[in-house]
Amino acid sequence: MGVKEPGASQKPAKVVYPAVGDQEEYHDVVPGTQAGRPGVQSNQQAVMADSTGQQNTMIKSVKSGLPEEPAPIAVYAATPFNAQDPASSKQPITAAGVEDKTDFKYFQRQTEIHWYGWIAMTFYVCAFIFYMYVRIAHSLDLGRGYIWYGIYLLCVEVLGFTTTIIYGLNLLWNPVIEQFPEDPESPGRPKVRLPYHVRVCVPCYKEDLEILRRTILAAYDAVLPAGCARTIYLCDDGKDPRKRKWCESMGKEVVYVSGRVRAPGEMNGKSGNMNNALNQIYPKEYAIPGNELVCVFDADQVAKRDFFLKTLPYFDAGDDIGMVLSPQCFHNLNLHEDIFNHSNIHFWEYMQPGYDALGFISCTGTNFLVRAQAVMEVGGSPMYTMTEDYALGMELKKFGWHCRYVQEYLAIGEAPHEVRNMYQQRSRWTKGHFQIMFNPKVCPLFQSKLSWGMRILYSSGVWAYMCAAISTPTFIMIPLITIWIGVFPLVITRWLTLGLTIYSVATQMVLYYVRHPNHTEALWFAAVANSLLWWTYIKACWRAITAKLFCSVITFKATAKGPGKLENSAFRDLWLPGLSFILLMISVGVAIWQLFTGAAVLSPLCISMLWAIYNAIPPYLILHFAIFGRGLPLQYMCKLCFVLGWFCGIAALVVMWIIKVYNPREYNGGIAQNESIGVLFRKIHNET
Repeated sequence: MGVKEPGASQKPAKVVYPAVGDQEEYHDVVPGTQAGRPGVQSNQQAVMADSTGQQNTMIKSVKSGLPEEPAPIAVYAATPFNAQDPASSKQPITAAGVEDKTDFKYFQRQTEIHWYGWIAMTFYVCAFIFYMYVRIAHSLDLGRGYIWYGIYLLCVEVLGFTTTIIYGLNLLWNPVIEQFPEDPESPGRPKVRLPYHVRVCVPCYKEDLEILRRTILAAYDAVLPAGCARTIYLCDDGKDPRKRKWCESMGKEVVYVSGRVRAPGEMNGKSGNMNNALNQIYPKEYAIPGNELVCVFDADQVAKRDFFLKTLPYFDAGDDIGMVLSPQCFHNLNLHEDIFNHSNIHFWEYMQPGYDALGFISCTGTNFLVRAQAVMEVGGSPMYTMTEDYALGMELKKFGWHCRYVQEYLAIGEAPHEVRNMYQQRSRWTKGHFQIMFNPKVCPLFQSKLSWGMRILYSSGVWAYMCAAISTPTFIMIPLITIWIGVFPLVITRWLTLGLTIYSVATQMVLYYVRHPNHTEALWFAAVANSLLWWTYIKACWRAITAKLFCSVITFKATAKGPGKLENSAFRDLWLPGLSFILLMISVGVAIWQLFTGAAVLSPLCISMLWAIYNAIPPYLILHFAIFGRGLPLQYMCKLCFVLGWFCGIAALVVMWIIKVYNPREYNGGIAQNESIGVLFRKIHNET
């Protein structure tokens, strides 16, 4: 942050003009049942508040000289954070603890060993090494025609190992959760070291006013530690006069910010909206005190009353704590039918605590607080990607800031449950990650300010997308190739079966480690969602590559909430799951027909049939959801598919144990063995 030099010329005071021509009708009642909430102000009172500099500064910016100039744009700006301090116009405000290092408190991260994580990961690595040995030594004797097939599958399995290892790192240590002292003068509230001023920013575009009312009123009613203050800013890119009037009726603690000009083809509207407000609140010529915090809530995120009581004390651990995160949950989500994995329990309750222990900052875009010094030092909310939250975490880490994670759900929002909306949201997340990876200036691998461990972690999201985009279609095609062509990519031996069994058990010990039994189903839904999104990952990667090569712009598309939800056809998203389900079910039918007409039951044909049934579960669930919607039938089908998936996996291993030895060159199953079908493949098969 730049500091204003003494004697530098001051900016002239902004001129305040009352709104002209505001004739729109708006009727609203602000609930007054809770103590301390202001009543409704008249328009005249609101203008008077503006004119005293205590609320919005409204400017009619008009260009002159050209008769064809469009109508003037009303700009509603936030006043600077130090507007109430007369001395601020003469001298800079000293950042708390920054210039006097003797008062600066450095954060000391404390962790404890998670013994189960170490045991599971050690077993997993050893199991993988043994499995690789038996795969290479005992399963690749496929003949000249198929050796490449076996090697390709081996490489895909190695990709899966890398993603599991990265996930397992989060299980090795647990963060030590501090115990915050109670304020003796305010029983029930924690005592904080600084009198924090929280600037709550709620960015919006075209969200419904009723959704925003709930979010703002919840932030308004949330209890603060003694001595702390808050100001709420509705950052409206939609320039909605109804929202402005409602904010004005709430008094000086709720400020309406709007009027910025969106650049054509703007990549990230949310970042531009946020930065517009932040630059007004924190002018560059003044240093920012350490007690200034920025809190971000998405338009639908309703905070609990104890949100600030549970988050603000974490900043007391050190003046270099730049961010405090909390998880997300959703009111319209049933955990037993969460096929899109909106609950994201494996991330919120297993990965994020591990990130906290490792010192990795994984910002998630809402329900977080960031120190104003930190966010302004890194240049505000990043504009170079669609996933500004992920980029903001990386930027903070580069500048040496720390982050803490609150392991408690402190706000509740609304999850998109329309197929088109869901795919659009996940596509945006994926594109944003690929944008960063394909940009040499911000690619984590090239950031010298990050340690190599942090570079790998910040690249792990893209790596997981790429691995899923390769492994998921591969594992879908293998049983189809076996059933239709008669080619299986493994030589089955006792050694291979032993290695695969041990490796499978070790993998489940890592991926399905749960602290609560009801989380098992949630972790399974994460795998289901990953299987449904592989084509989205491929398209997002391709879009990011073409945008980089041809200098095109990927525009930000917000997830619609409330009445603005997308209702258009989801065919563009369902055609591939539908095609996959049809092909897999036909293949299962063909496998059953072959078994009844003489093919060996204890063979790769039976294994592939079970594998195909397993692969058909995710596309079936999304088709069921799209046709029949949510409710008890979907919940029952999810439970049935959960059991069926585990049964197919265990049954396939049992069949492998029963099969003593199998070599693909002696395989007598598959449609290719029929003289009238797949003759070419049969010829190659026999020659090898």
